[in-house]
Amino acid sequence: MDFFDTLGETVASAGKVIGHKTKEVAGSTKLSLQISQEEAKVKKAYAALGEAFYDDHAEDMPEQYAIYAVDVKECLDRLNALKKEKQILKNQKRCVKCGALMPNEDKFCGKCGAENEILVKDAEPEEKEEATDEPEGETRVCPSCQAKVSAELIYCPECGEKLQP
Repeated sequence: MDFFDTLGETVASAGKVIGHKTKEVAGSTKLSLQISQEEAKVKKAYAALGEAFYDDHAEDMPEQYAIYAVDVKECLDRLNALKKEKQILKNQKRCVKCGALMPNEDKFCGKCGAENEILVKDAEPEEKEEATDEPEGETRVCPSCQAKVSAELIYCPECGEKLQP
């Protein structure tokens, strides 16, 4: 019987060790997850702080931060250029006043009437499909310049004249 008693004690002892180790691993894993979450929050807070600092001091950046500000400015300039290039490829631009999307060829915003520059792609020799300048869907005629315009627009994209409802 001694053998079985010893075996039982050994198994019970091993069970306690395994239970203790399981709790230890679970606690460690839980703490690791909490640490990762807090680190992510710190990174997000640092990013927000840096963005706010840049916005507040872009014109009068302290010397020790100037190199970072130059990097941010260069990245923002490239980002804006890429966005503009993408809009040109999609034959769209954003209104300088209200931000509405509009075709590149429109001189005036159809939503607010603001004058906008006409954006064009770099000249590329490519075959174009038969393009019609007529808007899709319901249209109406501008009383000022006689251009056909989309029915939902408030201003004529050709002359900037306010359209009658």
